[in-house]
Amino acid sequence: MDEQKPLENKQGEPGKKTEKSEYSFMQETIKDENSRGKKCRKDLLRMAGLGVVFGVCACISFSALKPWLDKKFPGDSQEVVIPKEKEEDNTEEKKADTSNNTEQTLDIDNYRELQKAMNDVATEAGKSVVEIIGVSGEQDWTDESYDNKNSVSGLIIADNGQELLVYGKTSILKDAKEIHIRFSDGNTEQASVKKKDESLGFAIYAVSGSSIEQSTWTQISTAKLGSSNSVQKGDAVAVPFGYAGAVGFGTIANSRNELDADDGSYQLLCTDIGAAEDGTGVIVNLSGEVVGIIDQSISDNSSKRLVTGYGISGLKSEIELLSNGQAVPYVGIRGLDVTAEIEAQGIPNGVYVQTVEPDSPAMAAGIQSGDIITEAAGKKISSLAVYQSVMRDQKSGSKIRLK
Repeated sequence: MDEQKPLENKQGEPGKKTEKSEYSFMQETIKDENSRGKKCRKDLLRMAGLGVVFGVCACISFSALKPWLDKKFPGDSQEVVIPKEKEEDNTEEKKADTSNNTEQTLDIDNYRELQKAMNDVATEAGKSVVEIIGVSGEQDWTDESYDNKNSVSGLIIADNGQELLVYGKTSILKDAKEIHIRFSDGNTEQASVKKKDESLGFAIYAVSGSSIEQSTWTQISTAKLGSSNSVQKGDAVAVPFGYAGAVGFGTIANSRNELDADDGSYQLLCTDIGAAEDGTGVIVNLSGEVVGIIDQSISDNSSKRLVTGYGISGLKSEIELLSNGQAVPYVGIRGLDVTAEIEAQGIPNGVYVQTVEPDSPAMAAGIQSGDIITEAAGKKISSLAVYQSVMRDQKSGSKIRLK
């Protein structure tokens, strides 16, 4: 205690120095370096903990706001491109295949295996088939039976990064105030019309990708589009109808018929599978590829009860246009090929105009029944198929010259 007195004297008598007062700084507390390290580690741990908490809160907030942000600030959608088919001549190959065929005896076990394999194909293809429902608002569509419900089957065509795109008939749009799409897992989402084709009566329906649950994404798939040009009579096919998991099996009865339509013609696939009068769905080959889109309204009375549809090859260009929000080019004629026999009578080669649709661009341009189109957009027209191909390459709303 005596050693502290000089310090008191220093405070009491300014300017007076003592030997011990000169070294009074020695009484300052010297900090432990180890404690400083511990404090730094505590600070780092606290900062790391706060960082983790901030990150978790940010993730939760982003997940909660993402659906709203996607709707409020949608990004650029990706362009949908459907690969063009390559024209291949497999005649010689098919002849070689048939020459090597050997007769085989099948038993009941083989039949069971075949049925199981076809069912597996249909089940996998069914993941891309949906039910499109038109709701008028005057009835509870969830309680209606399929026979009374205003619905058609649809096909998942693509995911453009913002929307899931579905191709289907437009017949459900009459008096419909809302559109719902039921996926193969039973989940239902609201949809909108992206683009319609009034000529064939099909449209692309769009479902916001952010509204689809993750569990649904894992149970649906985009359709694999095959080639209907390679389909032949007798080929085995499956038909997912798009409602309640219904599926049919059978064979192609005819693949050579065609349906005349505006600005072209379309291949028809006729099967021996039973169908509802206004049934819809898709026709799938044994590889699980969609080769036809069912539309019973195009069947005549004799084949009304058998599944009939458009060959997918003739629809691909239109599906691509509609998927990208573009209208299908329309001139408004129905025509026939000028055959070699007719050409021999002095008629020029081209497309003979049978009829001109009222209020169409063709009528406005003065084209009449009996005219023969020999050139379009600078390209020589030798058949209706060539004319149709040239028209699909044009942009709706543009002007072209017909000769």
